[in-house]
Amino acid sequence: MLPLLLSVLFLHSVSAKQDCIPDQWEDWSSCTTTCGATGTRQRSRKIAILPTVDGVQCSSLDFLEVEGCNRFCENGGILQSTMCQCLQGYSGSCCELDVDECANANGGCQHKCVNEIGSFKCECFAGFELNDMNVCKDIDECSVGNGGCDNLCMNYYGSHVCGCIPPKILEMDGRSCSSENHCVTDPDAVHCEHGCVIHNNQFKCECPEGFTLNESNFECDDIDECQSNPMFCAGGTCISGRGPNKALCNCGIGRGLDSDGEKCIDVDECKAGISQCSHTCVNKNAGHVCLCPAGMIIGKDHKTCEDENECLRDPPPCSHSCHDLTGSYACACPANMELEHDNRTCCEIGKCIRPLSAEGKTTTSQKLVIAVSVLAVVIVGILVVVIWRMLKRNLSTSEKVLRAIKHGEPSPPDVFYNPNTESMELETRGMGVADEVSRAEPYQTFHRKNVKNYGITEE
Repeated sequence: MLPLLLSVLFLHSVSAKQDCIPDQWEDWSSCTTTCGATGTRQRSRKIAILPTVDGVQCSSLDFLEVEGCNRFCENGGILQSTMCQCLQGYSGSCCELDVDECANANGGCQHKCVNEIGSFKCECFAGFELNDMNVCKDIDECSVGNGGCDNLCMNYYGSHVCGCIPPKILEMDGRSCSSENHCVTDPDAVHCEHGCVIHNNQFKCECPEGFTLNESNFECDDIDECQSNPMFCAGGTCISGRGPNKALCNCGIGRGLDSDGEKCIDVDECKAGISQCSHTCVNKNAGHVCLCPAGMIIGKDHKTCEDENECLRDPPPCSHSCHDLTGSYACACPANMELEHDNRTCCEIGKCIRPLSAEGKTTTSQKLVIAVSVLAVVIVGILVVVIWRMLKRNLSTSEKVLRAIKHGEPSPPDVFYNPNTESMELETRGMGVADEVSRAEPYQTFHRKNVKNYGITEE
């Protein structure tokens, strides 16, 4: 009787109503079109817990989700069917890329080509001007204001020079003419260390490039560019040069001069294509590192990825035999053993500890089933204890009543027949009715029933 009751209660708890529960969404798929026309992408998911009994079923909409995705033609591109026709100066599937016209044959420019967004323009060097044919034509500076010269102006291709009519000589400004050559007539001019020029109709000592006049006004001292321009070589080490040689800038490994040639900036070796990494390159400040995929290690040159022999690791990855594979490894066991779920440890056949799922982990649905089962067992246990206590109390009461009546005890507990429940019940209101009740047929039935079920003897 008790095992049957427990089975019914357990089946009832397990077969309780359970609605369908979907699992987590997977990642979105790629868009069906790159741009130019409306595309779609989708994602799906599976059932985590199946419905039971009369639980709510999952809808097909719960397992597939579709949404629109597309990029339209950019920078004035025109959509034609599913493709973008780009305006001149743009490229790419969506016209999102600017074309660098200067990269191809200097854009057809004679001197300088300047790239612009969606276009470009040609420019000329100093002393030239651009005509309507995009050709750089020499400017005749002497035709306008005599080129700024006091006397003579001589035009050259891309430039001009001024001259003086003897005995006048050209001053150091390159335009004015002096009344006499003081570098010859002035006796102090012979003390100039590196040369003499005329300035404001007087002589002046001059210095070559990279030097400057000292306090004597006759001798030249070397210019220390590192001190005269503290901002030069910012972020690096400045090395002074002597004479016409400008200071050098040592930026160190992984760094280089910017476009103005004065500051040190980080060089992205990965984008510049100079890293020579065989697989993955990661740029860092003042350097870079080469990385390898799983199963490979960096070689001695720190650039090339080589296959790693995982079997040589310390400690070894396998409990018994290890076989190296390209990019991985495989463990093997003796004939009387098999691999554990970790695919590394060997155990006796049939004695391996297996996980609750193929991945060695308990899934969400399995955890829910386990929780429901544990709760059902607890409820069944509580019901068993309650029923057992009720039966035990009824048995104790029945024994006392029957033995008191049978042996004619002077003060047996009174019982009476309850017609509503058709059973014998203890009477707590008084004494003296046990003899009448004992002769009643319902009592006889009650008596025989309890003697049979609870093992009460006639003695």
